[in-house]
Amino acid sequence: MTSLKIKYFIKCFLRTSRRSQYKLQLYINKEPTVSIKGSEIYFDFEVTSDKTKDGLRVYKECLYNEKFDTFWIYSEDLLDSWMKVVKTVIEIFKFIGHSVIFDVDQFPTRNKSIIDFIKSQTPSIDSCEFHGEPETDEDVEYFFQNIIVTEFVGILLELSDHFKFPQINFLDICTLNPANWLSFNQLLHFKGSHLCIHGSPLTNQELNQFLILWMTSQCHQNLVYLLININDPQSLDTILNLPYETINDDVERIGRLPNNDTIALKGGNDIKRNDGITGTINFEWRFDKMKLTMVVSRIE
Repeated sequence: MTSLKIKYFIKCFLRTSRRSQYKLQLYINKEPTVSIKGSEIYFDFEVTSDKTKDGLRVYKECLYNEKFDTFWIYSEDLLDSWMKVVKTVIEIFKFIGHSVIFDVDQFPTRNKSIIDFIKSQTPSIDSCEFHGEPETDEDVEYFFQNIIVTEFVGILLELSDHFKFPQINFLDICTLNPANWLSFNQLLHFKGSHLCIHGSPLTNQELNQFLILWMTSQCHQNLVYLLININDPQSLDTILNLPYETINDDVERIGRLPNNDTIALKGGNDIKRNDGITGTINFEWRFDKMKLTMVVSRIE
């Protein structure tokens, strides 16, 4: 019955969105959700344990002319019905992208079976986010051991200090909060272009070593943007114990990014890579934490 309802609803959807290209988003949360994102509309199928929501359909229009259509399906076994919805939409659509948002607290005893199911449907995905308060690292480790993530990872939960991230070479964008497990050696192996790191144990001396290695093209040659926490804001000179030039705040420069876009840069501390590329470093307070940001560009 669940599959028949979904297929009927999708036929109605296709009448309004035939020319769209679609991305599939899977949410493992309190009401597991399958989201279809097209160029014209968002479609959410939410599986609920609330009988009063069964068959409910809500349509919303938001900013930037985005349109959202949500359809609820009642089930006593939320995950079983969610998996049926996933299978049904994958049978009907050819998706150009796949992403997963995983709350590991919602179904802790079934997390591995959820991962096995996702792998059976799409062993490679574009992006994933993790939320929750896991008791161990096992489920997150198992996910990365079985599913390849090619573009973005957000690890937005606390793992043990001994966690080892196995897929650092595949990623383009990575957000870690907190990154209590991130060692200097692990940082050196990240190959992504955008790194946002909060709560890492890295010292100012290690940040200095990282920048020197970048300047000599020994690491992170694809880096475009870095944000990382500073644990000792009283000794910033340790980080900048290298050749650099301080730029006045009223001086604006144009930097050209690797994708050929341009960016306006004001002030900061410029360091040079040995191929002429510039890294513009700023130190700034965000709430009660100091952060180092670096934008990589070719100054014009």
